[in-house]
Amino acid sequence: MTDFSTDSGAPHPVAAWVGTGNRAYKLLVAIGSLITTIVLTMGKLVVGLLSGSLALVADALQGLIDIVVTGITVLVVGQSDRGADPAWTCGREKFEAMAALAEALLLAVIAVFIWHLAAMKLVHGTPAIDIEAWYLIAALTAAAADFIRHLIVKRAARATGSMALAANAAHFLTDSLGTVLVTLGLLGAWYGWPVADTLAALGVAALLSYTSFAVGRRAIGMLLDRTDPDLSLAVLERIEQAPEIATIHALRIRRMPDRYLVDLRADARMQDLQDIARIETLLRDHITELLGPTDLVAALRPCPR
Repeated sequence: MTDFSTDSGAPHPVAAWVGTGNRAYKLLVAIGSLITTIVLTMGKLVVGLLSGSLALVADALQGLIDIVVTGITVLVVGQSDRGADPAWTCGREKFEAMAALAEALLLAVIAVFIWHLAAMKLVHGTPAIDIEAWYLIAALTAAAADFIRHLIVKRAARATGSMALAANAAHFLTDSLGTVLVTLGLLGAWYGWPVADTLAALGVAALLSYTSFAVGRRAIGMLLDRTDPDLSLAVLERIEQAPEIATIHALRIRRMPDRYLVDLRADARMQDLQDIARIETLLRDHITELLGPTDLVAALRPCPR
């Protein structure tokens, strides 16, 4: 029977530890991340404008994208765990892949913008930057905060299988590394080498470009139901090794944020229909060993032993 519950799936141990279900846990992390993003972005923008640092302003612009993306994540994680219903019989998990793809596109846009600004500064020269010690302290504090929230969101993403949170975690790691580059650029400018700030901005753009590609590739793969071919062949081989399976007619594998969906149509050697449940359990155990959490739908047709 199809589960049309509002929050299908048992809570993950981490979610149970904080006293919430998976949906509430993901929402809690996403909202906390949004508040942190707003505070950090405003701080970076103020320091960047005061110092005239292109790298820090670029980092703050990235933070503005963070605010938009994290806001989208808050909305998406509130929908993705609502479970299946008559209108969404396969659930809403792919909303998270769409949110991750939107984040990748926004990151690509801001990366191109930063590439352009940095290139123009390299061509036309980099003016002197007014650096004070507290700018460096603020940048290092922001880098540490970005890394801490990366760890928190990454843990939540792994605990709940949320692709949207995983994309945010990757982005926050980029934020942290980018802010470290910004700090190095500010140090270079402080010691009379203002072009270091522009080079740091190029480093931020490179990190954004890489993160955009990695997050976008994974999101597109899920939206298009792409599966690692080596993994598919391993599953096929494991099923063929089961002595009860005579012939495999069809095998379909779909990757969801928190599990795999496997459809199997095969001829199975059995003495009576009571063997079907035993064979399905055996196959599910074999496939789960390879893929992790798996929903198996098996259409087994009896054939002579």
